[in-house]
Amino acid sequence: MSDASSHDLEIRQLRKSFGPNQVLKSINLTIRGGEFVGLMGPNGAGKSTLIKVLAGVYEATAGELQLGGRVVRSLADSPHVGFIHQDLGLVDGLTIAQNLSLGTPPKRLFGPILNKRAEREEAERALSRVGLDLPVDTLLADLTAGEKTLVAVARVMDRGARILVIDETTSTLPPADANRVIRSLAAAAEGGATVIMVTHKLAEILHATKRVVVLIDGELVRDAPTEGLDRAALVRMLMQHEMDVLDIDRGTSDKGAPEGVIELRDIRVGKVGPVNLRLDAGEVIGISGLPGSGLHDVAFVVNGTLRPDSGEVVLLRPGLRRALVPPHRESQGGFGELSVRENASVSALSRWRRLGLLIDPRRERRDCVEVAAELSVRPPSVDTPFEVLSGGNKQKVIFGRALLRRPDVYVLCEPTRGVDVGTRSEIYRLIRGLARDGAAVLVASSDAEDLFTVCDRVSLVVDGRLQPLRHISELSASELELMV
Repeated sequence: MSDASSHDLEIRQLRKSFGPNQVLKSINLTIRGGEFVGLMGPNGAGKSTLIKVLAGVYEATAGELQLGGRVVRSLADSPHVGFIHQDLGLVDGLTIAQNLSLGTPPKRLFGPILNKRAEREEAERALSRVGLDLPVDTLLADLTAGEKTLVAVARVMDRGARILVIDETTSTLPPADANRVIRSLAAAAEGGATVIMVTHKLAEILHATKRVVVLIDGELVRDAPTEGLDRAALVRMLMQHEMDVLDIDRGTSDKGAPEGVIELRDIRVGKVGPVNLRLDAGEVIGISGLPGSGLHDVAFVVNGTLRPDSGEVVLLRPGLRRALVPPHRESQGGFGELSVRENASVSALSRWRRLGLLIDPRRERRDCVEVAAELSVRPPSVDTPFEVLSGGNKQKVIFGRALLRRPDVYVLCEPTRGVDVGTRSEIYRLIRGLARDGAAVLVASSDAEDLFTVCDRVSLVVDGRLQPLRHISELSASELELMV
């Protein structure tokens, strides 16, 4: 038995291949107990594959894992290791206490009689570990996304986990909720727990972790202390060349006076309203708001996929075409079993119709190949199943679908959610290019960087009302982030 700490994790010469495709290439990594480590890399770098090997979902092709000096097949069977994924594994219809006790033997007074008091007290202790002060009989469905994530963290810690593997759990959270989760994880690390956090968010790496590990093309290319590492250095590390993600050309379409394309007049939808908003050709408008604010409902009304409760949607251009990038690509964006080509072309089939209802397959394929190449989708084959793509490449295919519709209005919900810094930069340049080409663009996002980087004017949904549009130069980053 090694004298290593029981919470030390060692990865030695780890390789993972799928047929001829080598996804992980001789990874060597040691993580000591009590460290807070950030794991980053471009989409398709191998991060998710590494996490799945650690979790026992995949078996390594070669190499070994050691936990506390002992060789293990995976970390899944260790009571000292807890995994938290984007799908938190919680049940909305159950209370906090019931979710915390899922999968554990019931606490009994005697025979079939359950000890509800003991269950509640244990749940309260679990919540206190993550600084969550809520009644434990609250339904999970009544919690914010950040509170749900903290319940998931509390659950694994309550079960004795001293190594926490966080797989992009904060990617879908607004800044305030994400910061709350990060503070809880940092406190756990200060208390001696090991935290391994996969994230694409540069601010989380720079402000919370003590060490950053970067994977690119299946290889570990950097392992360095976070202290002293600034944003530009981290971007260069991830992109492997000099690049400023905020160096986006803000040039706009030069078409003289603003031309209105679509207008919402006294719209009410759900809890939001009245909403008055006009989108002009050649301009990027951003809207943002807190979770549950109705932000995306406004976007769906603009796209025509949601009927307002009252008010009027006025199309100011005959034959107006609209295209949507939905906020949740996994559940709303794609068809996993279909190919990249089928996912990209499904909303624009009329482009390739001939002789009535027949589709010209050669023209359809040609156009899909062109848009996939333009967006640098990887792998490049349009016959690749959508479900095997990385998150960033799925997002590119969904953008490609919107482009193929050749719309007058682009409605982009959370356009950079869960993508790496390189894909984020590509998406920002794409959005500005759409505006320069004369399209009207609406960005509905809870990510302040989206709004500051690409939008001309922004508005916030506050207390059910869409505030007046303000030029982006009138808002400070701290002001906007406090509000979203």
